[in-house]
Amino acid sequence: TALACLRDPSIKPVDQVTARFFNRLAMDMEFGGIASEESEGERIAATIGNHSSVMMANHGVTTLAPTVAEAFDAMYHLERAARTMVLAYSTGQPLNVMSDEMAESVAREWETYKDAEFSHFEEMKRVLDRVNPGYAD
Repeated sequence: TALACLRDPSIKPVDQVTARFFNRLAMDMEFGGIASEESEGERIAATIGNHSSVMMANHGVTTLAPTVAEAFDAMYHLERAARTMVLAYSTGQPLNVMSDEMAESVAREWETYKDAEFSHFEEMKRVLDRVNPGYAD
């Protein structure tokens, strides 16, 4: 959400997690208030297009996926990428942005590890089972 409040909330490829979203994040810069009207939902859906994640200015992010495990993993890494950007910006130093070629290569590599998304989700559920077993009720 903090990143979504910036004039330019784009996630620049400055590390391997931020590079995961290179050219794979829809940007909705037309905040229309709380999406209580069908037309606002349709507008956001059109903005998302064929992307699986969207940064909504003045609001936050949403991930879409065929399974909960895939959506969770995308949200987890999108939050990490946003935190990295906010922390990097907070230093006041210039960003060391990867070349487009390198960023695209890294993003494609992430796509080859689809099974890891399911393992990640299962491990997070095991952690919750230990720490807060009532979550599943």
